[in-house]
Amino acid sequence: MKKKTDISQVRFKYKKDILDIKSSSPDPFKQFNKWMKEAIRNKVFEPTAMSLSTVNKKNKISNRIVLLKGLEKNNFVFYTNLKSRKSNELKENKNVAAVFWWPQIGKQVRIEGYVKIVKKKDADKYFSTRSRKSQISAWASNQSSVLKDRDDLYKRIKIIKKRFENKDVIRPIFWSGYLINPFLFEFWQARKNRLHDRIVYKKINQRKWKKYRLNP
Repeated sequence: MKKKTDISQVRFKYKKDILDIKSSSPDPFKQFNKWMKEAIRNKVFEPTAMSLSTVNKKNKISNRIVLLKGLEKNNFVFYTNLKSRKSNELKENKNVAAVFWWPQIGKQVRIEGYVKIVKKKDADKYFSTRSRKSQISAWASNQSSVLKDRDDLYKRIKIIKKRFENKDVIRPIFWSGYLINPFLFEFWQARKNRLHDRIVYKKINQRKWKKYRLNP
């Protein structure tokens, strides 16, 4: 008989870094960039992936993974279909939360903030850097709507390919990006015996952040 896995006993022993409130940067964006570079340097899988939580007008939460595509003027940037569930919820409630989790280096960053849509010229610029196949997919996918059959998606792709044959694929008006303007950061560093380091940055004004430590 196959032995049943007891998930309550699945644990990982952390041994490495510390996060000190004195040596950490007074600027949370600089601290984030430092950790992101470390994640990339250590070849963390999808280091720019973040778990994004949104809330609709009925206060129901939904969550998904999106990719960070830039840090512009202290805003976190991601792109999506404007008809998607996340976009519809962002129209109803501008508040979001996001988490970056880098298990190989035992680090996590949590942010809370509100969103605004990126400028059209910035969305156009980013869209032009995507592969042609990804550009066509953006046109073909009615993101978050019911798909009766995958063949229907392939049919739409063929139509879009023909439409843009021998010319550049322009950005669809229903596809753009969002800027997350954070008002809170939490940096989490794994430590031995679950005595983790947690440091919070809370926004006081446009130039000042209050930094303090939390119990693990």
